[in-house]
Formats: sequence, C-alpha cells, structure tokens
Amino acid sequence: MTFVLFHGIFGGAVDNWFPFLRKGLEVVGETVVIPAFPYTTHEELTKNGPGSEIKQSLVSWMASYEEDLKDIHSSERLCFVGHSVGCLFILHLISRWSLTLDSAFFIAPFLRPLGGQWYFDYVNKTFYKHDFDFRKLKARIPTSYVLYSDDDPAVATKHSQEFARKLNSEEILVRGGKHFSTKSGFIEFPLLLELCKSRIGRNP
Repeated sequence: MTFVLFHGIFGGAVDNWFPFLRKGLEVVGETVVIPAFPYTTHEELTKNGPGSEIKQSLVSWMASYEEDLKDIHSSERLCFVGHSVGCLFILHLISRWSLTLDSAFFIAPFLRPLGGQWYFDYVNKTFYKHDFDFRKLKARIPTSYVLYSDDDPAVATKHSQEFARKLNSEEILVRGGKHFSTKSGFIEFPLLLELCKSRIGRNP
C-alpha cells in the first residue's frame, strides 16, 4: 500500500502529526509519500494583510502534484490522507485524474467557505467546491473516514459532517481535537495510525 499525505493551507510536509504517521507506517513496511505544496505561512499572510500575494492555490498545487507525483498513479493500491484543505484537494485530484483509491482518511474536511477569520477563506477560495460528481467520487473512493473535532476553531462541525454525507464516509468525532495541528497539541495521532494500519492487507 502507498499512503499519500496531503497537508493543509498553513502547514507543510513536516508539520503537525505527519512525521508521526509517516514513521508509524514505514515501521510496518508501508510506503509513505508526503508532497510539499507551496504555501505562504499564517504569519506572513497576517503581517501583509488582505490582498497580499499568496503561494497556495488550486492551480499551484495541481502543478506541483503533476510535477512531483507522476509515478504515484502506477501504485497498485493507494490510500490518501488529507488534513483540512488537503481533503478538498484530494477530491479535485480524484475528479481530474479519475484515480481509484483503496481508501481515504479526511481530517477536518470542508467543501464550502468557512467564515470566521478573514484569512481562512482568503487562502482557501480557489479550492472551494461543493458540486462535485459525488456519485463518481464514491465509486472511486469506496472506503473513507471523516475525523472531526467538537471544538475546531477553523472548521465547524457542520462542514465536516456535510463532507462525510456527500461521500458516505464513516464519521469519527474526536473530542477536544481542535484543528488537529501542532498548535492544538496534535504532534501524534495514534487513532489515525491504527485506522491506516487497518487497511493494510485487506482485499481491494
């Protein structure tokens, strides 16, 4: 199995629980890929203010994916793991490339504008989409899980629940998880590791 981990808007490939999950899966012999997509940090954006140039967009992330992950499509079995807007980006990828996954794990996902602090919608604006062909997506992602928190300051529960309903994903509520980031104390994520390991060795 090849696990591909997609980071969020303000986090990179070495942030949050990504190193923990990578190590845990590699220890049991699995292949883990964590693409590093371009992004402007939260500190840079808030310093420069609304209207400033940012590196993260659907176009720039698609270009990065096409450049760095050409060979991933040949993997026999794929499991995608997304955090925050990384979940939404996975849906764009599946739609564009007609990929078929073994499974997917979506952490704090959403489809629509979040409201709240201005910078969330500013950096996510090119990714938002709620009218995918979900019938086709469900066929290409036959098994999926949505993990969300009851106190996420960025993504309200209703957004993750809508995402789960659209994909017929199994919903898992993690109490006190906030946005599953280093700032929230999430440098380890044992539950997610065990869920990922549960897919290893299963029949497609």
